[in-house]
Amino acid sequence: MKLRLLVILCFVSALLSGTAFAQCTPDLTITIPGIYPDSATGLPPGLAGQPYSEVIQARVLTDTVYNGFPAIISNITITGVTGLPPGLTYSCNPASCVFPGGSNGCLLLSGTPTVAGIYSINVDLDINGTIFGAGLTVPQSLDYYVIEIGTVGLADNLSDIKFELLQNTPNPASDYTDVSFTSPIGGDFTIKLFNMIGKEVFQKTIRGMAGLNTSRIQLDEYTPGIYMLSLENGSSVATRRMIVSRK
Repeated sequence: MKLRLLVILCFVSALLSGTAFAQCTPDLTITIPGIYPDSATGLPPGLAGQPYSEVIQARVLTDTVYNGFPAIISNITITGVTGLPPGLTYSCNPASCVFPGGSNGCLLLSGTPTVAGIYSINVDLDINGTIFGAGLTVPQSLDYYVIEIGTVGLADNLSDIKFELLQNTPNPASDYTDVSFTSPIGGDFTIKLFNMIGKEVFQKTIRGMAGLNTSRIQLDEYTPGIYMLSLENGSSVATRRMIVSRK
């Protein structure tokens, strides 16, 4: 009877915590401190009504410099994730969302999105440590992640969708542009940028899904002018012209 009660209590606790059935595994092969994927790689798109799951990996610093002074990092604590598409939730490993200095941790975004759109994600966290033995907490926010949730559109089924590179938006673009494309199947897609003399200046491979996909390109480092935008799926190539301008 006691064993049965213990099992029931554990089950209820798991349901309330929301983390027992959806947890990521830290990638212990990552030894360089940082957040993965980074801002250049971003998060993959999803489709409304279809399950979505993506893991953000982290390797925490042990020490750093704050305002010119050496600081020891005791832990980084994720205090919240806002802006998620309806239907998605997050969980951490460790489940407390407290990542000790020098450790590996991960954040899982999962669920079934219900509403299509472009969602800007904020991961709020506290960096806790000491400077000359004095405790210090520095709030931070990772605000460079975007999740595009698409729909199958007006097609009756995915077999009616073709591989197509849509015109990037905005165009002309200054700070960034969103590259959208459709595909009847999921897989790896490579986005490239070429300048007017044919030199490749940008390349990124993303994991796309069947339907509509969108990936953001930061343009701060590119000189104004006309560029050729290319999308490859392993067997076909589609191109568009795009313009980089400065306000």
